[in-house]
Amino acid sequence: MKLSYRKLSVLLVDQVSTGLDTLKTYLEDFQFYRTWTAQDVESAIKILKDKPVNLVVSAWKMQPQSGFQLLQRIRAAEKTRELPVLLMIDRKDKALEQKALELGASGFLNTPLAMEPVRLTVAQMLDQFVDEDEETFMQHMTKARKSVRLGKLDQAEESYQNALKVKSSKEAMLGLGRILKEKGDMEAAATAFISALRLDPKSLRAFLGLASVYNIMGRKTDALKVLAGAVMAAKRMKKSGKVTASLHFYMGELELQLKQLKKALDHFHEATDDNPKDPDMQVKMGDALSDSGHFAESEEFYQRALELDPELAHVYNRLGISYRKQKKYDLALNLFGKALNFHPQDEHLLYNMAHCLWDMNSLEKATEYLSRALKLNPEFKEAQMLLDAVLNKLGYKVSEGAPPPPPVP
Repeated sequence: MKLSYRKLSVLLVDQVSTGLDTLKTYLEDFQFYRTWTAQDVESAIKILKDKPVNLVVSAWKMQPQSGFQLLQRIRAAEKTRELPVLLMIDRKDKALEQKALELGASGFLNTPLAMEPVRLTVAQMLDQFVDEDEETFMQHMTKARKSVRLGKLDQAEESYQNALKVKSSKEAMLGLGRILKEKGDMEAAATAFISALRLDPKSLRAFLGLASVYNIMGRKTDALKVLAGAVMAAKRMKKSGKVTASLHFYMGELELQLKQLKKALDHFHEATDDNPKDPDMQVKMGDALSDSGHFAESEEFYQRALELDPELAHVYNRLGISYRKQKKYDLALNLFGKALNFHPQDEHLLYNMAHCLWDMNSLEKATEYLSRALKLNPEFKEAQMLLDAVLNKLGYKVSEGAPPPPPVP
């Protein structure tokens, strides 16, 4: 079946439900964009007035108005005067066929219906709507996407290139850019994304694709310029604050990579202004700062995330880690404790609590939490190493066999 059929809509008319069901079954492989159905003429006329329809297939024998009357009304209306109409009749009745032709029938489906003749006739009727170049383009694009799903990147690249030989297309350029990026050909990928932007200067996917390629190439300043262009495009298109917030977040991450903390914070604050109610965005910005070693600056974003959603247990943990690395031990212990209230059986939270107690030289309590963590996960190597260090510091010679840890409270 031609892919172009998927853009078309058909109206099926028959007062007998089983007749409609049979027709829909026979036409399933066309994968029409819409398949409308009606069981009387008035319902069919309403659909034709309100909905886009490319082909009408109708029974002729209906009450109170027949398929012939439907055909007359279709030909009388300016909007539908040229609309193809297939009538289902017994073609042995030549007088009936002649009358239908005189009323403007475009063709016939012989009754009783058979699948292959129905499909053949409908396809022939719809081919007037098919642009062969567009059909070829769609075939190449479908093959390319299938190759991508199968991980066959060379075949995907070839299919996208073939599609672009048929016509210039933003979607084909974007697809080609993604494939070239995945194959590691960054120069060619950048060229593809730039071509996509020339075809559509507001394409956020093209902006993001080009920025990601520049980032991989180490051209971080260029990536920032591209993202700034994406922000301007998003604002011109009046995209949601969530979109511009994500762009500012990406720009902040790049500034952190360039060791530009102030500029990164400016972008993160812009992201907050654009999307102030999203706790996940606050967590991502806190994580980016924490991962870059800016623990004090991460506090603001973790705290805002918790204000938006006090049940984000993992944020208590991350903010606690940030406090611990700043030697704000009491604050860290408080937050680890809150996280443990949500997940008392999380060995990593227990380990973080113990690590904080180790830093505070509260060794007996650290031993208790490490023992609980190891009871939950005996293979937890970091917890075992820290416990060995704690016991050594307490005066036990672990290498000679440490005494059993204290009982789990």
